[in-house]
Amino acid sequence: MIELLVVIAIIAILAALLLPALAKAKEKAHRTACVNNFRQLGLAMIMYTHDNNDMLPWCQWYNDYGPSWAYAPYRGQAPDPFQLVGGVLVDNPDVNAISNVLAGVYYPYIGNRQVYYCPLDRKENKDFIYRIQRVSSYIMNGAVCRFGTYSRPRYKISQFNPAAYVQWEPKVNNEGGPNGPFAYNTGHDASQIPNATEGIGNRHVKGAGILGFDSRVHWISRLTFDQEAARFPGLLWCVPDSPTGQ
Repeated sequence: MIELLVVIAIIAILAALLLPALAKAKEKAHRTACVNNFRQLGLAMIMYTHDNNDMLPWCQWYNDYGPSWAYAPYRGQAPDPFQLVGGVLVDNPDVNAISNVLAGVYYPYIGNRQVYYCPLDRKENKDFIYRIQRVSSYIMNGAVCRFGTYSRPRYKISQFNPAAYVQWEPKVNNEGGPNGPFAYNTGHDASQIPNATEGIGNRHVKGAGILGFDSRVHWISRLTFDQEAARFPGLLWCVPDSPTGQ
């Protein structure tokens, strides 16, 4: 009996030592997958702008014009790849909604919808089930349309500071009760204001992926994001023809 207790104690100690390492390795794998997604989005951005006279795509500020980098609006809102049936998400059978999802101008260069999702942004998560915009885990910087000043694509990629940030993984906000609705932003779209309210996501706890206009991928902490969001102009507030970047 004593020997059995000793073995159980040793196993418990080993498990306590190994579990944090396993959790760390798992998060590193999730982070690597997210970084790879951004690399593909960055390549799509470079190829799209090359094919379109250097013009950046529409960032999807609200849902009254499209297509954007992510989708074409459907019935005045983001098209939904899924449908909630009995509390479970299933593939949306509406072929028109799906065609608007695939109408995002990056899709022909990527050809894989999984690239649009962080591996931790899962269909069984409450903030996914009850989220308004489920086309992507990522958003585009609203600086691309001067935060709503323009209603059509206007800027060329060469007008932006190459080191500035064009896309990142956003924070999910709860706009209602226990079941949301959840959203990235008040516009329920695929673009964002770079401030602490809309902010960067916390799925990876310590930080999130972020993509530069030069297509380089970075890993940025929430603290660093918030500090950069306080700079006018900066790498987030980066409108080309504005002295404050706004």
